[in-house]
Amino acid sequence: MIEITAAAAEQIRAALSNPPTPGLALRVAARRGDDGETEYGMGFDERREQDEEVVTDAGITLLVSPPSMEPIAGTVIDFVEIAPGDRRFVFYRAGSIEAEAAQPTPPAGGCGCGNSGGCG
Repeated sequence: MIEITAAAAEQIRAALSNPPTPGLALRVAARRGDDGETEYGMGFDERREQDEEVVTDAGITLLVSPPSMEPIAGTVIDFVEIAPGDRRFVFYRAGSIEAEAAQPTPPAGGCGCGNSGGCG
């Protein structure tokens, strides 16, 4: 369903341990915009809903709500250098060379989206 690269996993684990917060998981979301593009978001969250999917990849627990399941299937989360000194999380489809940058969010919940719209 979702793949986390080693570079992204390292950054996520570092954020989860600073400060260490038991029970925190990475919530990922995706939705298709009116133009057909997929918008992605992610953030840390303690809250878990009964109907959401809990996935573990690279030792990281991911939470995915039912509306995000279909658009997020086959997505890779990576951490790359966009420009000198500008490193970000990006989302892309496995086998695709196009990546969409996500603005990182601090631990405590919320969602940082790759596009200007909200995530669902």
